[in-house]
Amino acid sequence: MRRFILPLTVAGLMLIVGCKSSAPSNSSDSNGEATSAPNCTEPENPFDEGSGHYAGYEWAESRGSGTCGGNSQSFIEGCEEYESQEAKYEECEAKKQN
Repeated sequence: MRRFILPLTVAGLMLIVGCKSSAPSNSSDSNGEATSAPNCTEPENPFDEGSGHYAGYEWAESRGSGTCGGNSQSFIEGCEEYESQEAKYEECEAKKQN
């Protein structure tokens, strides 16, 4: 009778270990739907180097938040693009903390 106990025990352990999921579990929101931590994308200059948009973006990035102004519409738009990306990034990072 002892001959069958060891093989059954090993087979049982293999079954238990084999059925365990290695995928990370996701948390659930209040509706019971699976959620995961947001993937936050850092601001990145999408404009061509040498353009007014590029210069405005770089200017805003180097100075941090502030007011986008000037005489060039493309410069202002580049600056505003950085401000928009930065705000979305900060909002996303704040959601990770909660």
